[in-house]
Amino acid sequence: MRIALHHGYELTGSGSNEYNRYLARALARAGHEVHVLCREPAPDRIDVVRAAWKWSATGKGEEQFTREVESGYTVHQLPDGAVRPVYLTDKQRDGVVKAFTQLTDEELAEYHALNVTAVRAVVDAVKPDILMANHLVWQPSVAAETGVPFVVFPHGSAIEYTVRADPRYEEAAGRALERASGIISGSREVLDRILALYPARGFERKTTIVGVGVDTKLFAPVARADRPASIARLRGPFHGKTAAQSRALRASLDAGDFDSVRAYFGAYDQKSPDADLLATLARVPWVDGRVLLFVGALTAGKGLQSVIAALPRVLAHRPDTHLLVVGSGAYREALEALVHAIATGNQALFDHLCQHGFTLDRSDLTGGWRDVGGDVPHAPLIADRVHFLGRLDHALLRHVFPCADLAVFPSVVAEAYPLVLMEALANGVLPVVSDFTGFRDGLDRIEPLLGSSWVDRMRLPIEPAHRVEGIAGRLVALLADESLPSIGPRLREVAVTHFDWSVRADQIVAAYRDFLARNRDRNASTASM
Repeated sequence: MRIALHHGYELTGSGSNEYNRYLARALARAGHEVHVLCREPAPDRIDVVRAAWKWSATGKGEEQFTREVESGYTVHQLPDGAVRPVYLTDKQRDGVVKAFTQLTDEELAEYHALNVTAVRAVVDAVKPDILMANHLVWQPSVAAETGVPFVVFPHGSAIEYTVRADPRYEEAAGRALERASGIISGSREVLDRILALYPARGFERKTTIVGVGVDTKLFAPVARADRPASIARLRGPFHGKTAAQSRALRASLDAGDFDSVRAYFGAYDQKSPDADLLATLARVPWVDGRVLLFVGALTAGKGLQSVIAALPRVLAHRPDTHLLVVGSGAYREALEALVHAIATGNQALFDHLCQHGFTLDRSDLTGGWRDVGGDVPHAPLIADRVHFLGRLDHALLRHVFPCADLAVFPSVVAEAYPLVLMEALANGVLPVVSDFTGFRDGLDRIEPLLGSSWVDRMRLPIEPAHRVEGIAGRLVALLADESLPSIGPRLREVAVTHFDWSVRADQIVAAYRDFLARNRDRNASTASM
């Protein structure tokens, strides 16, 4: 097939970005001709690119990169307009960035016209059999004007932060879904969200579910004795946050300047690992200690405050436990402040964070934490047990992820299709995750393959009143379980057999063909009337 994936954003750094990159590669490896329409600024740095085209607003394409590699796909760089709309403004981005919900009608119309012109130019040139528009906003609205059969693959951010928040986008997404040949969802949970938004549209009849995948060649287990060698494969220099900046933040907090947690959003490059990454990793006892790992955007909704607040109880049982925090975002400094409050017993700082925690993020969440509060759980040891690493792309993360004993994902907001769950399986690392929305859907799919005795222990509580205590109890029990290492090979087998991207690519092509056949039947039926 000739397949066009209309993503519209970058190809690294977020779940939907990674989804499109890995799906494109898997489809190309399966022998399909794949074109990705996106705004990846440096496609020549992505090793799966065959050729990249940059499309101007007038629809003229200029060849930028012509590098043949194994199983490559073609990247078409879409132009940026005067304003770059996003779902959340929590990440550092170039240009004039605004949330979709903050766009004026005129800005939205200009953005729409720009994208229709550029996308039409691509599809007119490559003539795809099918176009897959990612997210509910704004790609489906553009795809509907190309004349190419298209399907929609929704992701969570657009649903939660844009469609639900602004009637303009709820209406526009509904119109586009009506014109789509089909809707492919990565989980039943996300599909149910869409059907609940449009209960009377009859969308159920043109939906199917194809879950997300994982690259089981990139991510693979590492024996405990080999962990230091795996970490040694990381090479700098890195240009993210410096140790001096973290020390300055702590000094400001000690002086009572609690608002200093807001002062670092543009102070360092959040797209890079921390400048002292290698020195930080050298302090982790990879062989003799116990390692917890979080990977994801550092936003309030990821729930890391719950794990950090639970860590003093974990350290009381296992003082050799270390928590690695991989990711970037505006919420990092609030989390660093929480670690510092616990390490120093600073009740005033702890109270301030608990009362204003969500508001300290650049998302729409406001108010205080509902799961963390009361007396500060004073634990000086925590200062040397929580390590912020900054953002690691997959080429670096592959060396760190399999060196963990447990992967912890404590989200407090709805997740769509958390790729990290599948990545943990591929690395042979047991994931423990919040038992709701996309994570619950993933666990439910895994349970018949792995057994309820293990999957039940992977479910973290979500109720605020018992969350910190429940997380601490679960982590302590798992870290003390001598059978924990034995589950790694089983996790890996499940990932390779059921969730590798090659499996997902075959399933999604089958869905494309089914929807195209239905579309032809409908058109034939209409023509005969």
